[in-house]
Amino acid sequence: MNPPLFEVVTPAVSAAARRLTTAAKVQAALRMGAVDTTLIESIIDAASGECTRFCNLARGAAGPVPTFGLEVVRATWLATDMDRSSVLILPWRTPITTVGSVIEDGTTLVMNTGFRLLGSGMLERMANDTPVCWSPGKIVVSWTAGWPLPAEVPAELEGQVIEQVKMKYLATDRDPALRSENTPDIWSGSYAVAGGDSIGESGLLKSLEAALSPFKTWAV
Repeated sequence: MNPPLFEVVTPAVSAAARRLTTAAKVQAALRMGAVDTTLIESIIDAASGECTRFCNLARGAAGPVPTFGLEVVRATWLATDMDRSSVLILPWRTPITTVGSVIEDGTTLVMNTGFRLLGSGMLERMANDTPVCWSPGKIVVSWTAGWPLPAEVPAELEGQVIEQVKMKYLATDRDPALRSENTPDIWSGSYAVAGGDSIGESGLLKSLEAALSPFKTWAV
């Protein structure tokens, strides 16, 4: 099937609307008060971006960077001479909040009668409660994806993002790979490295990778 053009119609309104947590929550977890806010927010921005890359969120053709923040997006499949199956796979943005419109070859389809939303961002064409093939004509799908950030990010995910940011922040004044040290017999230390027992190959904490796993695309 010919790949769709993916566009961000209404992007997240600000950097804060793309952050998976707040500086205030990180500062509270560090028990440090309202200090280094600018630095912590920059680390949150980086960590939020790393999370989107880990989950392979779709990037708009000419829009802002991918985000879990609430955005209206659109996918356009041009007319083709190839057959289409009964299922369209949407460019990966998660979670899908609402499907705004599905227009097939100039006709607007109605949800649950003309199509239905399946898991993993798939739209199945329906007619008389039966799956049918999508038309080879032009198809345009608009939908809203993401959460209003940072207020509605799932608590488990936000908690692990805070741990990631804490690790990065504390590493700004020491060896970032040092996990622990011991001084009685001169010195000994243990290190956290990518691919180790606490940090995944992505560079994210393994606990954060686990929290992100429900939002990661299965597609390669």
